[in-house]
Amino acid sequence: MMREDLKRLLDLQSKDAAISAVDERIAALGEELATQDLALQRAREALETARRAALEAARRRDDMETKIESYRTLQDRRRQRLEHVRNPKEASTLMAELDLARSVMAQEENDWLRSAESVVQHDLKVKTAERNLEEVTTSQAPQRAEVAARRSVLDAERAAAVAAREASANQLEKPLRIRYDRLRKSRTSEVVVPLVGGSCGGCHTAVPLNRRSQIRAGVVLDGCEACGAILYPAEADGSG
Repeated sequence: MMREDLKRLLDLQSKDAAISAVDERIAALGEELATQDLALQRAREALETARRAALEAARRRDDMETKIESYRTLQDRRRQRLEHVRNPKEASTLMAELDLARSVMAQEENDWLRSAESVVQHDLKVKTAERNLEEVTTSQAPQRAEVAARRSVLDAERAAAVAAREASANQLEKPLRIRYDRLRKSRTSEVVVPLVGGSCGGCHTAVPLNRRSQIRAGVVLDGCEACGAILYPAEADGSG
């Protein structure tokens, strides 16, 4: 019976190894997608940055335009006042104000022209970023489709491996299965390991002679006192 339990444990461990192998391949696909996602994210962020800059440039241009319109309104009022002024001193003052305002407006209009040109340049950057995002998306489409197809195959393979694992696990007595599962959760290496010489094949800790004899005789499924791994005689591995 002990030898049968060992066979079932080793079979279960092989099923878990098969699942782990599939998981590694799925993880590798995830890394491929992560690289593509990063390139796509950068393209999207570049477009968003370009759009924000374009909106800010348009806002500055519109603010300048509003400011210039207010200057023009004030100039019109000054001209209207000038037409009705009879006092030379007051007329001179209004003329000076008109000249100063005209100079200020000229500078503001120059600034507005530069701002309008900036809007054009930012709009061009937005179009460039949009084209780049479209190119990245288009270029990735075949790769993403291939990865999705491979993932679908691996998901099916994993589902079959999990089903086989459960069928194998169900062959174990409940206490032994619980022991195996608990050890598997707490270890990064194999749960069931061979005796190598007089030592544990997992951590290489020496096993007392009397326990070695019992393990080799198939009397017990003993565990390593150091790492907890279930020990078995090396000659029993896969040999029946």
